[in-house]
Amino acid sequence: MTKLRTLGFMTAFVATLAVSPALADGHSGYSAKSLAELEFFPIGDLPIQIAVLWGNPQEGPSAVMMKFPSNFPGGMHTHTYAYHAVVVSGASKHWGNDETEAAAALQMPGDYWFQEAGHEHQDSFPTDEETILYLQFEGPIDTMFVK
Repeated sequence: MTKLRTLGFMTAFVATLAVSPALADGHSGYSAKSLAELEFFPIGDLPIQIAVLWGNPQEGPSAVMMKFPSNFPGGMHTHTYAYHAVVVSGASKHWGNDETEAAAALQMPGDYWFQEAGHEHQDSFPTDEETILYLQFEGPIDTMFVK
């Protein structure tokens, strides 16, 4: 089941990125985008949306904005590469497999965390408003769900 969930997520993610005009191989010089002008695309039939800021999330380091719906529970998972995250709007909880959601701090706009590669963790968005995160991955984005 886990492999199917991972495959489904990755197939949807790759398909989303393939049609996204926001892909950029890298960044140099100066570039600026307002949150309001970003083009968000759904990831398959998941209730999550993504906007690529720079890089190619299929091939290497990149930065993206992701929207999560209110009261979204997430699921325990890992990534091959580390990432940095900042809450842009809404609220998030982030915890490892040796912690509980109840013990995790509610992170508000401006709050930051770093997630090491290969460590099981989960995120939830336990408020009545949509949450937007800035995520900067150190390599291609993947997600492997665990029990």
